[in-house]
Amino acid sequence: MGAAAGGAGEVVREAGPRPRPRFELQHAEAPEVLLARVKAALQGHRAVKGMVLPPKRIELTVPDAERKLWSPQLTVDVMPGDQGSHIRARFGPEPHIWTFYVALHAVSVFGAFLCLTFGISQWVAGSTPWALYLTPLSAVLSGLVHGAAYVGQGLGSDQMYRVRAFLEEAIADPTGDGRPEADRPSPEAESLQAARAEG
Repeated sequence: MGAAAGGAGEVVREAGPRPRPRFELQHAEAPEVLLARVKAALQGHRAVKGMVLPPKRIELTVPDAERKLWSPQLTVDVMPGDQGSHIRARFGPEPHIWTFYVALHAVSVFGAFLCLTFGISQWVAGSTPWALYLTPLSAVLSGLVHGAAYVGQGLGSDQMYRVRAFLEEAIADPTGDGRPEADRPSPEAESLQAARAEG
């Protein structure tokens, strides 16, 4: 995962560290084929849940029982490319968590602006500009909020790996039956099922 080159699931680009990590894949087959594979792979899958949405979007996450504040949601856009499909994927938290994250950033920026403006007014008026001393606190809050995104990524790294592995295996369809290899029964289990069917 992430190191393939020259194949159907070739990695085009992986972004550096950011609050919502992104990656891109290239695939030789048409978007409709890949969307159908992911939709089939999701049916009955226990470790990953999600949906295929029109026109060409996939949303994947972990089951409700495993979901935490830091659990990832993978949003995937499958677009026609020069040679098959171009896949753009972005990890992020649940929408309400992301909204709260952005709101905290906005509060810290607004607080810094307010303290700076009021502090300068105090200084010009000849008063003690105590509000200026509060400005760094807003910067600290912004830094803590930004750092929390990376802490969440660390806590949810196993889930991120699982969701991305599901996507790559589903579009590759190594089993030929629409299910990722991770969700396919072992050869021993398949032999046992066949023996029971014959018996």
